[in-house]
Amino acid sequence: MAKKNRAWAQSKQNAPIKTWFHRKKNVHKWAYIVRDEYAIKAQKAGFRARSVYKLFEIQERFELIKPEYSVMDIGCAPGSFLQAIRNIVREKTIIWVDLKEVKPFSYPNVKTLVCSIFDYDELSKKVIDIVWEDQFDLITSDIAPNTTWVFDVDQYASVELNIAICQFSDRFLKKGWNMLLKVFKWEDFNDLAMQVRSRFEKFVTYKPMACRDSSHEEYIICFNKKK
Repeated sequence: MAKKNRAWAQSKQNAPIKTWFHRKKNVHKWAYIVRDEYAIKAQKAGFRARSVYKLFEIQERFELIKPEYSVMDIGCAPGSFLQAIRNIVREKTIIWVDLKEVKPFSYPNVKTLVCSIFDYDELSKKVIDIVWEDQFDLITSDIAPNTTWVFDVDQYASVELNIAICQFSDRFLKKGWNMLLKVFKWEDFNDLAMQVRSRFEKFVTYKPMACRDSSHEEYIICFNKKK
């Protein structure tokens, strides 16, 4: 784990993340925009959170979701990823998981589970009760830890959550299929990268336009599960 209380000024030495798109805004690192263009757009369109536009952009570029896919969405609250997934996947099973109760949708193919990703045995049992021995075509996650506002701590907690999802994918993601993760990317990212490389043929990192400039979050698109 990275050293605690590392001077934040050192972060300025990090090279900017290279992406294919042009970042529109220059926002101070600790600025928090409650109502930006994506939040307003999401509210008007009836989506539960601005994060839906992150998934829309990822889908436009990588085409991760197909109409015939069964999908598991981990860390689903408040449900905007599910709204985007449900726009594509109409009939196949979608399971969404979170630590807390989430306001349900009326879609008959959507099943809600309240469980921790760290409680592997309990979560596995609940999933098997729904899908029996089937595996998923895609696992997605927009999960984030409960923040302490100590960046090193929060970043490593994000890595640990995603490693737990990787371990869950060993059993529940089909061989040759893909996974989408979100992580706070910093010094401990290599711990997660090693776990992903051991399971998938390749991966790329990507920061959608809807991510705030002040955020260190990035998405990891994992391709072709090895076994």
